Amino acid sequence: MSIVEDLIENLVERNAVDLSGAVTIALIDDGIKIKGRIFSTLRDQVKNKNLLNIDVPVDAEVKVGEIVIPLPNIP
Repeated sequence: MSIVEDLIENLVERNAVDLSGAVTIALIDDGIKIKGRIFSTLRDQVKNKNLLNIDVPVDAEVKVGEIVIPLPNIP
């Protein structure tokens, strides 16, 4: 096996990622607001051990500028 194959096997084939959490999406002036929490666990399936636990708070606003749609002149 090559080094690349060993790396892929160790990172992708042996590990699993679990995601859970809740996110709310609300409409605001000029965009949307996203708020919530996401929990993630990286687990080694061969050794049956958790390698990494992450608790990520999410608080974001996405604003969209004006959208102008030109209309043709109708005589």
